[in-house]
Amino acid sequence: MKKEFGKIILSAALVAGLCAVINSCGKVKDTYPSIENSLFGNSGNTGLYFVTDDPKTQFIIPIGVSAIAAQDRTITFSVTSPTGASEGQQYTLGATSVKIPAGSTSFDLPLKGIFAGYPSGRKDTLNFKLTGGDIPVMTSSNSYTVVMQKYCNVQIADFSGSYLCQDYYNNAPDGDPYEVELTPGAVGADGKSGKISISGLWGYVKPFNVDLNWVNPAAFTTSIAAQPWMVHSTYGQSTIKPNGSGTFSSCDNTFKIAYEVTVSAGSFGKYYSTLTKL
Repeated sequence: MKKEFGKIILSAALVAGLCAVINSCGKVKDTYPSIENSLFGNSGNTGLYFVTDDPKTQFIIPIGVSAIAAQDRTITFSVTSPTGASEGQQYTLGATSVKIPAGSTSFDLPLKGIFAGYPSGRKDTLNFKLTGGDIPVMTSSNSYTVVMQKYCNVQIADFSGSYLCQDYYNNAPDGDPYEVELTPGAVGADGKSGKISISGLWGYVKPFNVDLNWVNPAAFTTSIAAQPWMVHSTYGQSTIKPNGSGTFSSCDNTFKIAYEVTVSAGSFGKYYSTLTKL
């Protein structure tokens, strides 16, 4: 099932915070502040925006005021990025002010990420801060942070093919890159896990299975369960075992697997290998 990660879902705490100051939430009037202010919600709120390859997706930032008025009100804000994100390259916003119509207490500010602006591994932070306008700013609720990164739906079948493999031992390249083959396996019943098999590691045709997990959209992981692997000409039957977890990208078709290879006489060592689709 295709998931949309582009829209914000307000937490119960944020909704409660907004309801405490915005009279459209149906609270009795004596709970409203007597001074009209603009606000983002609870101070220090952070949203996660997973930028997909769909121009229709966007991230909504709620801006509110603490009381209804008979006239439109303009609210201004600033946007900064400590990670270097720039408008037109990583995102589009269009303006640094919004107009809340007469009779309303909120405005949905749309933020659109630019998929092409996010190569593998890039993650950006945008800091929004209310700066003024027609009414004073509620200083305790004047900031909002958005963390942005690329997201691609996982299609196991797309992983099939030849990959360039580089092995690492003690965090240093071990030998030259070489070619391996990846075969997609089954997807789990939860739709957020699956398997692939790799043949050609270390030059051995014997395949082994790798488990994939994409429950957390911010961190796709690989893991290897202990399983029989190749038969060494000197040391006999080997077992490939886990050595922590690795990562993978469904956007770039890249994998990192971490493993240890053992035989009855001992261990060949702990390794990790990176795979990049050819």
